[in-house]
Amino acid sequence: MLVKYIHNVYTKKNIAGGYIMAETAIVSKWGNSRGIRLPSEILQKANINLNDKLFLEVEKDGCIILSKVSAPQKGTLEYLFKDYQEPPFKTEMMELGEPMGNEKW
Repeated sequence: MLVKYIHNVYTKKNIAGGYIMAETAIVSKWGNSRGIRLPSEILQKANINLNDKLFLEVEKDGCIILSKVSAPQKGTLEYLFKDYQEPPFKTEMMELGEPMGNEKW
């Protein structure tokens, strides 16, 4: 599906009867991948900033849903390691032998 870029922002009616901001964009080559530029009006409306992580879903009809990934919640393991930049931990399975008590695992 080819999408052409239109400079003006327009609105369209959504399922709930309200109006949403919509704009088209062009798909461009970016290295071996493809990319699109998101208009600043759309980024402001969606509260998306530089380096924000985005989650993309493709529905059966080809509709793409783009949503901002929320920051890890304070007190979670993800929050504690949010700035971790080192290589991933190496893990290995160990056989600990037969249970010695009433372990359920």
